[in-house]
Amino acid sequence: MISFHPTLPILVAVVGALALALCAWQLVAARGRRIAWLRRTLLVALAIAMAFRPALPGGEVPTASVSARVFVVVDTSQSVAAEDWGSEPRLEGMRDDVVEIARAFAGADISVISFDSQALLRVPLTDDGSAVIEMMRALRPEIAQQSRGTSVAVAHDLLQTELERSAAAEPDSPAIVFYLGDGEHTAEEPPQSFGDLAGLVDRGFVLGYGTEAGGRMRISSFDPNEDRYLADPAGGDAISRIDEGRLRTIADELGVSYLHRDPALPIADALEPMAALDGAADLDRTEEARLEVAWVLAGPIALLLAWEGLSLARSLRSTRGILPKEGA
Repeated sequence: MISFHPTLPILVAVVGALALALCAWQLVAARGRRIAWLRRTLLVALAIAMAFRPALPGGEVPTASVSARVFVVVDTSQSVAAEDWGSEPRLEGMRDDVVEIARAFAGADISVISFDSQALLRVPLTDDGSAVIEMMRALRPEIAQQSRGTSVAVAHDLLQTELERSAAAEPDSPAIVFYLGDGEHTAEEPPQSFGDLAGLVDRGFVLGYGTEAGGRMRISSFDPNEDRYLADPAGGDAISRIDEGRLRTIADELGVSYLHRDPALPIADALEPMAALDGAADLDRTEEARLEVAWVLAGPIALLLAWEGLSLARSLRSTRGILPKEGA
């Protein structure tokens, strides 16, 4: 059953009702422009629906009381599509492990940062583990056409900002960092050191994904129907391989342990002792997780906005055509 969780329900309801009332009035009054106002009515209705954050039941997450700030830094460059997590892409292994991290640290504040050509704060610190799980389910590799090379340390500055900001707010809460990647550095400049962050990090893991043999990468594209592997300029399919040396260096700089991940080795055994230092996670007690589906409305909204923009452009061209020229 769909549930709704608007951030500011009264404000959303009032503004939405006024906007819909305006659209309804124009639908009646502007008889010659009913299609335009019908389009705007649909746009407003979809925007209101998105603001109400519709969600479906998304399974269950454990309840717990863990006092910690957990930062998950996830590689989303094209190389995480390499199919050497068994026969699956590396990103599948990362998704599974982040779910286990959310379970192990249920009740703690968790944040997710992704990085490829740039670093993005995907989930600010929150104790809502379902938000983290939901985001990971939707996470995709960087679009190949947009890639400008990836530095393994591109998330350094954003991670530092979040660590310092949260430490100022919760100075007694330990900071735990999980860095998930394959160590491939394709940027021209050498990576920045994480060494200056070691004093801000209490513990964590650098988790490595991939194999020395490597794997082919299905290309990420704007076209959902495109299904091909990334080509090597020298010929054949490009192969991505793990760089464990670079990952170990990052672990040493952060002052945490390195752990190579394998589909046959569950990560829960490594996480539970670490989580137990900050509280007790009762995995037998659970609460319903939410799978937000507001993003489904983004497509229709984008199409309606494009239609509105095209209509506006045509109106402007028509207006220029009937206005007298300067000097006439």
